[in-house]
Amino acid sequence: MRGFTVHTLRAFVPDETRPYQSARLYPSVFSDRQCDRLLDQVADLVTDPAHVGSGDGEAEHDDGVRRSRIAWISADEPFGWIYDKLAAVVRRANRHYEFELIGFTEDLQFTEYEGAGAFYTWHQDGLDGELACRKLSLVVQLSDPGDYEGGDLELFAMHDDPAAMSEWRAHARSRGTVIAFPAFEYHRVTPLLAGSRRSLVCWVGGPPFR
Repeated sequence: MRGFTVHTLRAFVPDETRPYQSARLYPSVFSDRQCDRLLDQVADLVTDPAHVGSGDGEAEHDDGVRRSRIAWISADEPFGWIYDKLAAVVRRANRHYEFELIGFTEDLQFTEYEGAGAFYTWHQDGLDGELACRKLSLVVQLSDPGDYEGGDLELFAMHDDPAAMSEWRAHARSRGTVIAFPAFEYHRVTPLLAGSRRSLVCWVGGPPFR
């Protein structure tokens, strides 16, 4: 795993009982000013072509599966405030999922989809192998929806309901929104048609699912 920076979450007591949802949307977690601040802070980071797991624990570059660029963000200053805000979202989301979590077990991933054709095909963030400890995924939308065309984050679980998917896209593209979903849910980023989309991705870990 990259980074393996642990940022401990405070204990909480689940207080919600709701039907299972494949993903949960939290709008306006980051304000426009905070999104701008975050983008300013990562502006000097060097991004590299994103890799995918090869099944044997090694990662490799494969433009047929994923085309984007990434950089890693540690919990050190000046980025600690981002981890704190995301930890609060994790506590809210996990009142629904009630997973056994220990905290952020990897550095945050800044992801940039730029240029027509950038995408990430259907995949899971974790379930078995060396990624089995990933239990909850979070995606922060940093770009204004008018900055790009295509490049939509989609969940496979709602893909057979066009109306639900259309409504989902509208909300998921809203700047500052945080999307939380179990790491075993299949999801993708559709091919970018124009512009650029920037997001922040993180995973919260715990003991492997049993």
